[in-house]
Amino acid sequence: MAESCPSNRSNISLSGSSYSREFDLPKQDCTSPSPTETICLDSADSVPGTSQAKIASIRDKIANITRLSNKSSDIEDKTIFLNELGLGQCDDQSSHDNDGPWEEFLDGDFIEEHNFESELADEEERICAEDTFESLSDLCHSTTDSIFRNTYATTGSNRYWRKRKLDIHNGFPSKKLLPENKTSGTTVSPEKTYNSCTSPNRVNNSIVPSNNNDKQKPQRAVIPTKDNPPPELSEWLQQFQMWSNAERLLAIDELISRCEPTQVRHMMQVIEPQFQRDFISLLPRELALSVLRLLEPCDLLRAAQTCRSWRFLADDNLLWKEKCKQAGIEDIPRRKGSPRSSNNYTSPWKAAYMRHHAIEMNWRSKPIPPPKMLKGHDDHVITCLQFCGNRIVSGSDDNTLKVWSATTGKCLRTLVGHTGGVWSSQMSGSIIISGSTDRTLKVWDAESGVCIHTLYGHTSTVRCMHLHENKVVSGSRDATLRVWDIETGECLHVLVGHLAAVRCVQYDGKLVVSGAYDYMVKVWNPEREECLHTLQGHTNRVYSLQFDGVHVVSGSLDTSIRVWEVETGACRHTLMGHQSLTSGMELRNNILVSGNADSTVKVWDIISGQCLQTLSGPYKHQSAVTCLQFNNRFVITSSDDGTVKLWDVRTGEFIRNLVALESGGSGGVVWRIRASDTKLVCAVGSRNGTEETKLLVLDFDVDTNSR
Repeated sequence: MAESCPSNRSNISLSGSSYSREFDLPKQDCTSPSPTETICLDSADSVPGTSQAKIASIRDKIANITRLSNKSSDIEDKTIFLNELGLGQCDDQSSHDNDGPWEEFLDGDFIEEHNFESELADEEERICAEDTFESLSDLCHSTTDSIFRNTYATTGSNRYWRKRKLDIHNGFPSKKLLPENKTSGTTVSPEKTYNSCTSPNRVNNSIVPSNNNDKQKPQRAVIPTKDNPPPELSEWLQQFQMWSNAERLLAIDELISRCEPTQVRHMMQVIEPQFQRDFISLLPRELALSVLRLLEPCDLLRAAQTCRSWRFLADDNLLWKEKCKQAGIEDIPRRKGSPRSSNNYTSPWKAAYMRHHAIEMNWRSKPIPPPKMLKGHDDHVITCLQFCGNRIVSGSDDNTLKVWSATTGKCLRTLVGHTGGVWSSQMSGSIIISGSTDRTLKVWDAESGVCIHTLYGHTSTVRCMHLHENKVVSGSRDATLRVWDIETGECLHVLVGHLAAVRCVQYDGKLVVSGAYDYMVKVWNPEREECLHTLQGHTNRVYSLQFDGVHVVSGSLDTSIRVWEVETGACRHTLMGHQSLTSGMELRNNILVSGNADSTVKVWDIISGQCLQTLSGPYKHQSAVTCLQFNNRFVITSSDDGTVKLWDVRTGEFIRNLVALESGGSGGVVWRIRASDTKLVCAVGSRNGTEETKLLVLDFDVDTNSR
């Protein structure tokens, strides 16, 4: 009859000459044939479907274990007994090299896959016998350790037990959860899933260390954290701290070599921030500024956005003054509503640089503002053009000069007095000097439009002139040069020596340099009216000159450009590359830009004589270059093709067209150009009446564009 176990625990006492053990079994409901139940051995009736004879047979087998425990030499009896228990031998095909059947059995890693159906009649008896067998195996593991090992050592057998993998924590093959775990649906730690029937290492409900050498990694139930580190970590770190520096480095190398990529990546994420230090803020101010001085202005602006201390250093006024000097900015613009009052920048030099940069971007990439059109010379040709401050002065072959406002585009006044076309002009402040085909020069007051002086002396057209302070030197087709005092209108000196018309002249206050149609360039001392050097070498007319006090550069119709030493008169370089007349040149800081009738523009280094850039390519001018202007950023060129182009002076790259006449290519011409930092003035006309004569004024100022 099936009934509940009579007590909370059932005890089985096995006694022998040298062994005594007590099994503790949990109380269970024996009425249910669940495979998770544990056998109660107190009563045969407590196991459903199990006969009294079967239980008695099992008890007899248990008694035999006690008897055999005192007979360690009776190997044959022990083997027969195990066979009776169902632990048969396996064939030699699955033999193991190191472990024997007894030791494997003691370690709880294997169990004979025995067919209990052939031994027991029904399923209930099989379950009872299997659970009983687990209890017996548990008993064998804990009581016959030495017997089984001695037997294996004595026989030296390589016979191997047929095995199957068991649960790592539970010694014998049982995937069954305890009843309480099954109902709760939760996973219990391995230690908590042991019971007296299934754990070979538990005696009296306590865990007994296993005799086997488990080579598997220990599994932790809790994920290690900083608050709950592995217990071995402290000892490991203490050992690391005891090592020398060389030993630590070696340990680190070995550790990294054994790490997986994800672990190495974690190391990088931890280590990299350790090397991030704000060294700029830690340095003395002088040293920090020395470091920042090496940065480009754009990098300084980014550094100023990092933090307050970096902004304080990056806004240093002397630092930005040096940057302005490198960019060619010589003065701080003094205007109403300066950036200093708006508190946008702490440094006025930084404000000047920022404004300068914004203007450069207007030239380069911002939309070109609509130009102002200044009309007044009718259909005549604009022969000369001057631009100073906010005043524009244009001379024409209509015998007049006009003064314009660069801001409003209005004609302020017309200077009338010449009886011939005006072919040359100079301007300084409110003083304008003009030369005409009527063989005279006139000095004008731009404010009132009054002619102050008329300078007589030349016997032919005054073709060129150059103003320095209160003196002007004029060159004429009469092959002479004259030095005038514009305040008194007196002719101070006459320089005679050329054999043909003087086409170009330069004056620096001490020396006069002139080029003429007689193929020669002359250097004069005007005070003594003496020719110091006659620079011979050109084989055709000289049309253009540049003089910086040390070098004289001359351009000729013979397609060559020559660089001379003014002190000795020696020719330093002959610059070859153009194919026609060099119509215009500009010289700044030993850099020469030349425009030619072959439609190209070249940039030269007059010290080395090398051509640095050739401004050509698919966007080059399609006709002769008529005029040019350049600074340390741009080259601006005009042409007979009706365009004004902007180039990068450092790279020679074409940036964009600033002016493109609709009549370009069919008669429209840009005769002259003059430029300041913020404005461009173009004298436009045509040879066949297709384009109206006018002045175009383009304004690239920041304030103008913002308005």
